[in-house]
Amino acid sequence: MSSAERSCAVCGQVLADQHRVRYCSNACRQRAYRRRATSAARATMPSAVNSEIPGALPALVDSFVGRRPEIERLSTLLGQRRLITLVGPAGVGKTRLALEVAGRLPQRAVLVELDSLDDGDRITQVIAGAFGVRELPGRTITEALFDVLRGTRTLLVLDNCEHLVDASARFVDLALRRCRGLRVLTTSREALSIPGELVFSLDGLTLPSRESDPLRSDAVRLFIDRARERDKDFGLDEGTVRQIAAVCAELDGSPLAIELAAHRIPMLSVGAIHDRLAGRLELLTTSNRTGSARQRSLRQAIDWSHQLLGPDEQVVFRRLSVLAGTFDLDTAIAVCADDEFRPEQVFELAFRLQAGSLITTAGSSRLRMLESIRLYARERLDASEDGAATHDRLTSWLTELAQPLVREPVWFPLAAQRRLEGLIDNLMVAVRWTASVDDERNAVLTIATVRCWMPRGFLTEGRKLLRAALDRVRSRPEHRCLLLTYAGYLAAVQGDAREAVTHLAEALALARSTGEPVPLIGALYTMGAVCQATERLDDAHERFAEALALAEGLRDETAVAMVLERLALTAHWQGDLDGADELITSALRRFRAGPVCHGMSLALHTAGTIALRRGSLASAEEFFADSLRNAPASWLEVPFALEGLAMVAGGRGDGERAIRLFCAARYIRGGDRLYAEPAWRRQVEGSLGDWGVPDDDEIDRIAAEVGRLTRDQVMAYALHDVWTVTVGGPAEDLAPDEREVASLVSAGLTNPEIAARLGVSVRTVAYRLNRIRTKLGLRTREDLVAWTAPGPPPAESPVG
Repeated sequence: MSSAERSCAVCGQVLADQHRVRYCSNACRQRAYRRRATSAARATMPSAVNSEIPGALPALVDSFVGRRPEIERLSTLLGQRRLITLVGPAGVGKTRLALEVAGRLPQRAVLVELDSLDDGDRITQVIAGAFGVRELPGRTITEALFDVLRGTRTLLVLDNCEHLVDASARFVDLALRRCRGLRVLTTSREALSIPGELVFSLDGLTLPSRESDPLRSDAVRLFIDRARERDKDFGLDEGTVRQIAAVCAELDGSPLAIELAAHRIPMLSVGAIHDRLAGRLELLTTSNRTGSARQRSLRQAIDWSHQLLGPDEQVVFRRLSVLAGTFDLDTAIAVCADDEFRPEQVFELAFRLQAGSLITTAGSSRLRMLESIRLYARERLDASEDGAATHDRLTSWLTELAQPLVREPVWFPLAAQRRLEGLIDNLMVAVRWTASVDDERNAVLTIATVRCWMPRGFLTEGRKLLRAALDRVRSRPEHRCLLLTYAGYLAAVQGDAREAVTHLAEALALARSTGEPVPLIGALYTMGAVCQATERLDDAHERFAEALALAEGLRDETAVAMVLERLALTAHWQGDLDGADELITSALRRFRAGPVCHGMSLALHTAGTIALRRGSLASAEEFFADSLRNAPASWLEVPFALEGLAMVAGGRGDGERAIRLFCAARYIRGGDRLYAEPAWRRQVEGSLGDWGVPDDDEIDRIAAEVGRLTRDQVMAYALHDVWTVTVGGPAEDLAPDEREVASLVSAGLTNPEIAARLGVSVRTVAYRLNRIRTKLGLRTREDLVAWTAPGPPPAESPVG
């Protein structure tokens, strides 16, 4: 090309028409124009920290508390993924976390808030405005915006997409396809559901566990931080910290709710705030004049989500408010399905509510409503004409599930009990409602609740509930008979023989008057057990013999086995060991051939007691150990098995093991609050002298060590001779990163899930787990879960 020849300024080709000024074609002229527009936009576009940009990240005026694992994980993910959506319920802190993460990243970040936008067609215009982009001649606003974003490394923070989720999804999908360097972090109560999206679910702030220092909890620290903004002299003592922890737990760790609660300091004390949380929708408000309207009260925050629901979703939302605690999908369907909604419709509507963060997952196949959301929905239910019918459906469902606990004589299938134990909070809801409307189903639900409480040791609470049910007159005779029988049994277990006999005498008279064999067998069996416990052995034998004849008449082999076990124990105390052996062998054969029930543990213990009396330590140990293994998730049978194993150890000269097992049993009994029959107690205490009992200080030291063990640690020692000593608290020997991993293992997370939560590699998690097991002398993941579990509650105290 000669020096006189001119080339195109865009493509470099020689201009065919040397009279053209700079470009070989109109296409190259258009390309040059777009380049100039893009360059101009980039040149005038300040960094994200420049407040002159409409969408610049705001300078935050309050401190950010907690969320360290989430910040680290999100920062890592934003380097790997182009679209992340933060989802979670109202007030969980999605926006604040997104701003905190965006502000720590090196690339430009622009915030676009959609909460005040009500027209999805204007999303592109609003986003362009946040970037300072204007429509140019011959170019649409979308093309102008994408020209600016194309080739740059920019993070778009798109906040509050839930009410415009379809329009948001369309824009983000197109923008990511057209702009290679763009990354998007959205916040929404519902995922965008487009290709390439990573959904990051956000829960409440961490709450204090029973073992950890409450001041290490993010939720507690947030309350204290915000309270001190209101009152610089806000002081802390042990009681105040405990009350703050209780407030945060009641509020499910919700940052918005915690901040609104702390806003009431110093007008209200922490204790007064906690006492008023039943009316939290009125209590938790603020007079903040500059914040978003939906963030000025807890009610408005939840109402924002409710307004986004369709009519059918609103119906299911308010019906689900009758369910407290956790529930499964079958229960949700039972409560919501009627002539208007088929079960498959309820399933779909519940799925939509979960997708919109109005119900949350709570473990495998379990759901729950956060309490604040549930109270809001409950207001909606009470204001509708649907309340009574919804409660009636819940009551019918739970009454049906409870039938196996009331229709069998003196036994019940453990599977039915465990099913109801997972719905215990809802059982109490139904008990209270049936009591308020004087519904006869209250009796069945009360029996089911007490049956579920007994394995937890809630004996005093059970007696109170039974008394309340007995004060009502609307119950069928067979159900009243069962109420009396359970009331008599719990009185006997707690050593109140007078009340036990009073209740059981009435139960017997009522059962005989009905002519129904099932309640009569139960009353005879329980009265026989009370006679046995008070050492009226002839009376006990008479009651059991009558119950046995009735059970045989029903051809109920499991009921027969239950009664045979009691007859065997009676024969043992009467000194007839041969007869006792024959009876318990027959009982065990029937138990092993029948359904799994709680009677197996009792029968194995009785077999061990007989073997011990005969001096056969090996057989006794085997029976007591099997009794412990078969104890149906209940502390009621466990101390008897431990005492049996203690006597075996003492008989072999292993006094230290005997004392440890004896102290474990005593701790589980809660002193004398869980009753042991006098004959059994005399046998156990009479053998103490053969164990080489140390002085009282040494026994107290061993008892203190035992009191810090979990149930599984007690079981490990009793069955495998693995003694785990915990000093000062279960997590004290671990480093902070190890305690964090241990708590996540205890919560049921896998190694990859823990790695994702903490922002570390799976190999790092495995390494920390190995260190934990080495420090604590544990062998398996299950051992670690048991080690981190809370210890056994006292038998009389309903500790959660």
